[in-house]
Amino acid sequence: MNMPQTNNNMPLSDALFGRFADFIYDDAGIRFQPNKAYFLSSKLSVRANSLGMDSLEEYYNFLQTPAARGQEHKEMIDAITINETFFFRNEPQLAAFEKDILVPLVQKRRQEGQNKVRFWSCAASTGDEPYTLALQLKSRETEFAGMQFEIVGTDICQQALRTATAGVYRQYAVRNIPHDLMQRYFHHDDSTKLYHLSDDIKRMVTLKHINLMDTASIRALGMFDIAICRNVLIYFDDKSKEQVLNNIYNVLKDDGKFVVGHSENIYSQRHIFQTDRENSASIAYVKAPPGTPKP
Repeated sequence: MNMPQTNNNMPLSDALFGRFADFIYDDAGIRFQPNKAYFLSSKLSVRANSLGMDSLEEYYNFLQTPAARGQEHKEMIDAITINETFFFRNEPQLAAFEKDILVPLVQKRRQEGQNKVRFWSCAASTGDEPYTLALQLKSRETEFAGMQFEIVGTDICQQALRTATAGVYRQYAVRNIPHDLMQRYFHHDDSTKLYHLSDDIKRMVTLKHINLMDTASIRALGMFDIAICRNVLIYFDDKSKEQVLNNIYNVLKDDGKFVVGHSENIYSQRHIFQTDRENSASIAYVKAPPGTPKP
């Protein structure tokens, strides 16, 4: 989920922080704790300054008006969403995922007479995660010949999705990509020092603007074989996390796999997803049996 921009922060009192935190939670399901006050102040100050406002109190009041309910709400969510990510993040987990989940699943679908596998990158951010998956699939295209793959990448941050659509990255984002894949699927612009992802890879991913709390929009995506939601659930409290996990549960096939980040724990939601003990290195979960009691 870019780090805070340098900015002259406007004062954010404890009371005003609480009002903003509640507003953001109601709008996006993201819960900011008091230790994030400086971060929130820096991001909100950027938006207030851009609108010519003198205080965060003025900006908060503006957000309550009908005039702000459309575009500025989206701009605010874009500003506070952290888009620090890169290709092939956590390589040991990716290697385990490819070996223990991806390859066996493709083989299973073949045996079942199916030739299509659908993936959902739940928080695609600037595209690094779904494009990494696309590159993994390309690296095995001979082995996977005859199979069709669809990758859907969603995110709440519109600016991040615009970056993903463009497919242009700095060296930091691509530093972990294997050399052969870099040579085949990226063009380096010497004048700008930027790396351009090939259209061949970009065409493998469909990007959509979606809030993970939006049940109807998620159901409209259809069913998936694998859902990946790495380094995102840490931004939700138990209540909103439960709703997000139920939304993912509802669009995951019964034998599908749910992959999270190494720092995330959904043990409290084990009535929704249970640890896939055979694939612990991949940090994967499977759907809990219907009727599993809530702990």
